[in-house]
Amino acid sequence: MLRYKLAIYIFLNILMPIFIVCCLLLTTLVQTASAYLPFLNIEMVWQAGAFMAGLFLLVGCLKKLPGSIWHDGFACCLLWAWYGYWEPQFSKGSPMFHIFPIYYAILCLWMWWGVIQKSAQLDADSREALRYLQKYLSRFDSCMVASGVLISLAFPEHYLLYPITMTLFIVRSTMQRCLEIIDSQP
Repeated sequence: MLRYKLAIYIFLNILMPIFIVCCLLLTTLVQTASAYLPFLNIEMVWQAGAFMAGLFLLVGCLKKLPGSIWHDGFACCLLWAWYGYWEPQFSKGSPMFHIFPIYYAILCLWMWWGVIQKSAQLDADSREALRYLQKYLSRFDSCMVASGVLISLAFPEHYLLYPITMTLFIVRSTMQRCLEIIDSQP
């Protein structure tokens, strides 16, 4: 029972856990050339993913969901929309669809393990520096960065725009999660 509770605790405290699972699932599907991949290319499917991402963004910006939940939902929906919309526009076997999903999973895990897990142990100067950085970058809040990621989906001709904005979104989510942990401590 203790192992089960520990596993749930770790899963819920990882930065965007469902997004990581979706990234690994997409990587597996692409690597094995799964028969399910053509279903993701159906226009209604990837549009539903983009719509759901927009819905998560709206609900998150209106503060109706905690940041960790809407960030995860937004990233998952947009990952599926990205693959469905962009994959037909690139040559078969394009390396971007093999590399970027695993890159996102590794980045999220690294940010969780290397930054978020250590945020409770930061000294006072580091905490103040993080708060200063948060204040300085406040004009780039999560909603604005997420909007940029959503908009970047519309520009497949700029093939690095989506990966770069998604990376910024993951880093921004990490900063926000660190500050939530720091502020929850006495």
